[in-house]
Amino acid sequence: MLYVKKDKLQQLIQIVFEKVGLTREDAKQASDIVIQADATGVETHGLARLPNYVMHYKVGAVNLHPNIRQINSSENLIALDGDDATGLVVGPVALKRCIQATKKFGIAAVTVNNSNHFGCGNYYGWKFAEAGLIGIISTNTIPLMAPFGGKERMIGTNPITVAIPAYDQDPIVLDMATSLVSYGKIQVAANAGEDIPSTWANDANGIPTTDAKKALDGTLQPLAGHKGYGLALIIDIFCSVLAQASYGPDIITMEDYSNLAPKPESIGHFMLGIDPSKFYPLIDFKKAVDQYIEVMKRSEKADGVEEIFVPGEIEFRRSRKYEETGIPVRPELEKRLIAMCNEIDINPKGCTSLKELLENLLN
Repeated sequence: MLYVKKDKLQQLIQIVFEKVGLTREDAKQASDIVIQADATGVETHGLARLPNYVMHYKVGAVNLHPNIRQINSSENLIALDGDDATGLVVGPVALKRCIQATKKFGIAAVTVNNSNHFGCGNYYGWKFAEAGLIGIISTNTIPLMAPFGGKERMIGTNPITVAIPAYDQDPIVLDMATSLVSYGKIQVAANAGEDIPSTWANDANGIPTTDAKKALDGTLQPLAGHKGYGLALIIDIFCSVLAQASYGPDIITMEDYSNLAPKPESIGHFMLGIDPSKFYPLIDFKKAVDQYIEVMKRSEKADGVEEIFVPGEIEFRRSRKYEETGIPVRPELEKRLIAMCNEIDINPKGCTSLKELLENLLN
């Protein structure tokens, strides 16, 4: 396994984004989000997604020079038009506006429409916590789930992130999708000719299946059955109806996305900030969160369990570990990254290893 220092990978990501048309400032911002995913072990949203971002930017599916603007007049309930920008740019704009307004008013919300995939949710959660705020971040996505009892793809995996700042402990950061597994896991199983658990997905008729290939033509199952469906639906309303964004059949299909159709995803985002210092002193709140975490972690463990974790704890630990060891890059990902660099002409010497490529690009 190849291990690469975080700063080197981030520089590569920035070079790639600049090459396909993002401004230097936007490329730097986008690279911050992508590398956050790999640095915390959320591999599906980091370097593994970079070639997909690049190809969609190249075919014109994303506006690389957007006019992101507010479309209402409120100071703390802010509606933004993302102008078909990459979510890696419009997401941080919404985040900054939400944090600023929350600091001023104690509570604030920002919606975004006309956007695209905004990266790893824990990036936004960490930023809220660093600002001493509680943050709730959500987005709708390309539809891959059916309404409970249905068979048509109408709802995305619609993730939600909730961040709560702490004092000496790491913040609590819940970051989860509302499907039981990702579409990518089904693809991996299908490519390997492996069966999947019947709780992962349904076939095209809405029937649970163990056949991964049939699942690719069907729908993902929601987390916790009807409860996960309900949560996904509520997130969808916040990120579409409230945000004046698209949902269901008006969002690009997975087939069009996979075939590089020059269409934006047309998804929406929702962010809510709460300033706990408006309830009582922030330091007291943070220390109370620390105490809560300690109580949970000291509770009696089941047989065979070595440690109880709170949401986000594993990602913080992994981030510190990777600061020392570097970020792991799997061989198959290394090949995809080399191919991408060849495709966009930033590998003139024809390097066949990522280590060699980075040495040539960054020195």
